[in-house]
Amino acid sequence: MGITNIDKNFDTTFFAPNDIEWLSVADFPSMVYGVEYCKEEKIYRRLPKSVADSVSAGVSLLSKHTAGGRIRFVTDSPYVAVRLEEPFDLPMSHMTIVGTYGVSMFVEGMFSGIIMPSYEQIRNADPAVNGTGTIIFDGIRYPYKTEGLYQTEIYLPLYSAVNEIFIGVKKGSTFEPAVAYKHKKPVLFYGSSITQGGCASKPGDDYIGRISRMLDTDFVNFGFSGNAKAEKVIAEYIAKQDPSVFVLDYDHNAPDADYLKKTHFALYKTIRAAHPATPIVMMTMPTIEGYELRDFNKQRRTEIIKSYEKAKNNDDKNVYFVDCYGCFGKLKNGECGTVDDCHPDSLGFLRMAERVYPVLNKLLNEEKQTCNMPV
Repeated sequence: MGITNIDKNFDTTFFAPNDIEWLSVADFPSMVYGVEYCKEEKIYRRLPKSVADSVSAGVSLLSKHTAGGRIRFVTDSPYVAVRLEEPFDLPMSHMTIVGTYGVSMFVEGMFSGIIMPSYEQIRNADPAVNGTGTIIFDGIRYPYKTEGLYQTEIYLPLYSAVNEIFIGVKKGSTFEPAVAYKHKKPVLFYGSSITQGGCASKPGDDYIGRISRMLDTDFVNFGFSGNAKAEKVIAEYIAKQDPSVFVLDYDHNAPDADYLKKTHFALYKTIRAAHPATPIVMMTMPTIEGYELRDFNKQRRTEIIKSYEKAKNNDDKNVYFVDCYGCFGKLKNGECGTVDDCHPDSLGFLRMAERVYPVLNKLLNEEKQTCNMPV
């Protein structure tokens, strides 16, 4: 007997209403943020294929993961359904199915639920057992707001590629682009698996998604799991972008302190040469309290601080430092904020967001404001 026979609240079986109309998101590019649809490959991307392929094999693969991708629209439909088609990849052992493959929905800034594949749908896609090679799943949410227009934001999978996205609304309903972010010019984050979103329990729980809702800002997620190493190609591509703020968060993926010494300030210089006045935020890796005392971690942290101080000594008035060492909290009582002594759980990501928020709030808002959005 399965859990769904015992507790129907865990049953994700979806029956489409008779009056549903399925709309391909590829036909509504103005509703898509953080990713772009590549018609040639029939897949959503965070980086152009030519750029990703020239950085590394890892970035070539990870650039197809939709971390940071969002679909934003306004509708008056009494329900919103989502259908995704994803190329099969093996599940991760220490990250949830919804965080890896699924989507989260927020309505008027409030969390409205998740849609994710079942184990059976994943198994049926596994080529190793004669599967189709494609994970196909769908689901429906009934927003709290049932009358009039409401804004919906759907966060896409953190560790999966996506071939097709369909939104289901009641036939005849309004389906229009959402109201623009307060801060239309995105914040660009470059970093590791933590930047990408590992191991948030669901999309939107990662620290970047949280900050986006806290500040009502667009963003670009250039987190590449295990492959953020500030190579020249990616550094030059990042420098060609035009965000409101650059956030450099690749401490974790540098092999050692010597690598940071060689690349960290160089990455900063490449960006600063192209953007003389755009704010640049330098971050250290998030850790449990006490990790900054370990020599290996201490050396890495020191190199980032040196980059920051060197930039300040060069009279750069638009460089900022965020120290995330110790932000996960203490090991005592199990409230450590991490899944595996490295990647944050949703609590850890909240603590990261709380650490980064004050600096970005200061940079994006002329006057200090209090966060009044749910995180």
